[in-house]
Amino acid sequence: MRIGIPSDYLGEGLDSEVRDAVLAAAAELKAQGAIVEEFPLSLVEYAIPAYYVIADAEASSNLARFDGVKYGYRTKDYEGLHNMYRKSRSEGFGAEVKRRIMLGSFVLSSGYYDAYYLKALRTKALIKQAFDRAFESYDVILGPAAPTTAPRIGESLSNPLKMYLGDIYTVSVNLAGLPAISLPCGQDKNGLPIGLQLIGDCFKEKNIIRAAYSFEQAGTYRHSPIAME
Repeated sequence: MRIGIPSDYLGEGLDSEVRDAVLAAAAELKAQGAIVEEFPLSLVEYAIPAYYVIADAEASSNLARFDGVKYGYRTKDYEGLHNMYRKSRSEGFGAEVKRRIMLGSFVLSSGYYDAYYLKALRTKALIKQAFDRAFESYDVILGPAAPTTAPRIGESLSNPLKMYLGDIYTVSVNLAGLPAISLPCGQDKNGLPIGLQLIGDCFKEKNIIRAAYSFEQAGTYRHSPIAME
């Protein structure tokens, strides 16, 4: 089995403990007979902006039906139809949902549709082409599932940009429509698990399942539950 590690995934922004654990997992698979190589996977830096333009546009469109009439929450105190719409959506949606609805409405609006939404769709197609080229040489692409271990509950919402950047290694899979699997491969100094991601080509789920099973059976990492304060 040929396994590729995108060099773009190991650069700036990746926690050193996560990098070491992911490379150790790659070394274990190499010890079992896999051919493991680093290679450049282009367009990674554009995955986050492209994904969130498309995802926010879809959120804005799909959540429009939650108007307090046919779907979802309805405010208890209102005067007239327009006021009911406004109060129901203001009270019923959380801060992050509202942020995505506003961004999505913006990129779909007249004058910005071509500049943002269509450009994101073109970027999505280019990212898929980059993965297609990679799978001409490799059976599986290996990398981290996230640049860091898990933050405390609610901490991410205080810094939306940092939260979005935490998806940098996983959103490409969604944009390209590829199968992937995430499994623990180590722990950081605080005892939190580190995620390993294995990406396969379309309809080649068997390859990532084989690689994941081989790594788990090696027994180099065994997750033990820890008590969290």
